[in-house]
Amino acid sequence: MIKIALFTLTLIISSISFGQSKKYKTTVIKTEIFCDHCIKCESCGQNIYNKLTENRGIKSIRIEDEINAISVKYNPKKINLDQIESAIAKAGYDANDTKANFKSYQKLDNCCKKKSE
Repeated sequence: MIKIALFTLTLIISSISFGQSKKYKTTVIKTEIFCDHCIKCESCGQNIYNKLTENRGIKSIRIEDEINAISVKYNPKKINLDQIESAIAKAGYDANDTKANFKSYQKLDNCCKKKSE
C-alpha cells in the first residue's frame, strides 16, 4: 500500500513539474540593431527591456546584437507573439515583419539609428 501511494505521489509530482516546464515558450524575433553597445545603451537595451516588461507574461529577454535578434521567453496564456512584436515596435525597433513606431524610432539616440551610407 505504501509503495502504491509513493508511486502515485511520484507520478503527480512528475506531471506537475512537466506541466510547468511547458508553461513558457521562447521566440527569437528578428530586428535591426545598429549600435555595438545596445545591451548597455539606455536608448536601445533598456528601452527594449522596459517596453517588453510593461506586459504581463514576459519571463526573460535577451538582446542578441551580434545576430540582430531579441530572444523572449514568455507565457502564451498571458501574451502572444503579436503583442511582443508590437512592444518592440513601440520601443523604436522592427520586430520580424512589424515595423518600428516612427515617433519612437526618432527618439532613439543617433547611435541606435541606421547609419546613412
